[in-house]
Amino acid sequence: MFGSAYFLAGDSFLTRTAVEDAVRLRLAPLFSDWIGRREIDVRSEESHSRLNVSERVALLEKLLPRNEEAGQEVLIGRSSGGRVATLVAMRRPVKAVICFAYPFRHPSRVLEPLRFSHLAHITVPTLIFQGTRDAYGAVDITENYAFSPAVTVRFVNTDHDFVLPPSEWDAVAQKVVTFLGTVQRRLPAEGARFDEAFYLGTHPDVAAAIAAGEYVSGDHHFKVKGRRQGRRFRLLAD
Repeated sequence: MFGSAYFLAGDSFLTRTAVEDAVRLRLAPLFSDWIGRREIDVRSEESHSRLNVSERVALLEKLLPRNEEAGQEVLIGRSSGGRVATLVAMRRPVKAVICFAYPFRHPSRVLEPLRFSHLAHITVPTLIFQGTRDAYGAVDITENYAFSPAVTVRFVNTDHDFVLPPSEWDAVAQKVVTFLGTVQRRLPAEGARFDEAFYLGTHPDVAAAIAAGEYVSGDHHFKVKGRRQGRRFRLLAD
């Protein structure tokens, strides 16, 4: 059993509770305690409007333990809650981070590096479930954003609302269980399959190096050199 799970809702926390309900139903038994929207009130006491990201980061930091149990918590976030969870994981020791529908970009705004730049440096094991039709970042996210080796991505056939039938939630929950098992055993997490065709088509020099016997595959090149070079790559949807 893990320590406490902290669920961080998205901006629409007052009306959209389905993701936390689905995740809590399937995963709460794995944790010693579940601390979610009922316990983490992200509304301002003065105006009752939602707190901004910086205020939510400060709030979560205050809630996390600082005793001998510190570092055993798992942070779970939907949309902006995932952003809060990953930012806190950059500042405080936690066991793992799990994100649903991470908001890499706002569909109607210019690129905002503050949303995603820290994901290139995060060291806490992080699992991101992203919809293949998510307007805030879909299957092109690995092409356009840098991830550290600690980040694992799995794609799900949904949009930013992350509405799934019960059977698909069961499958997602099983992937979370598998991921947390690798975290416990300090093993590499299994993510989405590497898109060889995209990588070799984008980087002809890598294809030539493979033909010359220098690398086994595009995936091999990316792990050895491409990630460090900031090469564009993609992952395949499940």
